[in-house]
Amino acid sequence: MTKRLALLGTGTLGVTAAIVLGTAAAASAHVEADATSTAANSYTTATFSVPHGCDGSPTTKLVFQVPESVIEVTPTVNPNWTITKATEPYTAPSSSAASDEETEAGAERVTSVTYTAKTPLPADERDTFALSFSLPDGKPGDRVSFPVVQTCERGSVDWDQAQESGKAEPEHPAPSIVLTAATTQGDDDDATTATASDTGTTAAQPDLVGRFLGLGGLVVGAVGLVVAVAATRRRDASK
Repeated sequence: MTKRLALLGTGTLGVTAAIVLGTAAAASAHVEADATSTAANSYTTATFSVPHGCDGSPTTKLVFQVPESVIEVTPTVNPNWTITKATEPYTAPSSSAASDEETEAGAERVTSVTYTAKTPLPADERDTFALSFSLPDGKPGDRVSFPVVQTCERGSVDWDQAQESGKAEPEHPAPSIVLTAATTQGDDDDATTATASDTGTTAAQPDLVGRFLGLGGLVVGAVGLVVAVAATRRRDASK
């Protein structure tokens, strides 16, 4: 009886471990984004990791959808893939007040970036894809999502489900970047002021040292004069 209970307990633990490990593996198998900066209005490079194929089928193409809040995107070359960009006409909301340079830059917007495999990526191998762009304005906690369509030799997967903080992750979440607070101009001004203050203190130090050296020279000169007068008096007295 005791032996049966022990075997039953061992089997239960094994099943539980398998479920936990399987869940962890599924959670880590999503297409994810890792950004060099998450501050609103900052320039960043997001690296998207594609960890597997479609149910065992090799990956042949990835289409990254660019959100409307992002205007221009620069894809990083991957020697195993060819790159194409789709664009559409774009007019900035405040184009009437924008400069000619800003208006020209906003003439079109990148809507998607497509990586097509020169040789299909095996289902049990991973690859990464990097896109550089300016993050939009927003408050901390806002998400900037890049839905991805992963096409394989057999089948495809749409990584396009919205994620919400504090809620369970969907089955096929869209890779996203969670914004943090923007770097304000005031912070830069404070840094500049601090640097100027440090420079002023450094400049004042040589002046202070010079004063001490000058005072020391006067003291040495006075002592020398006293010694010279005393020596003269001794010589006169000896005569």
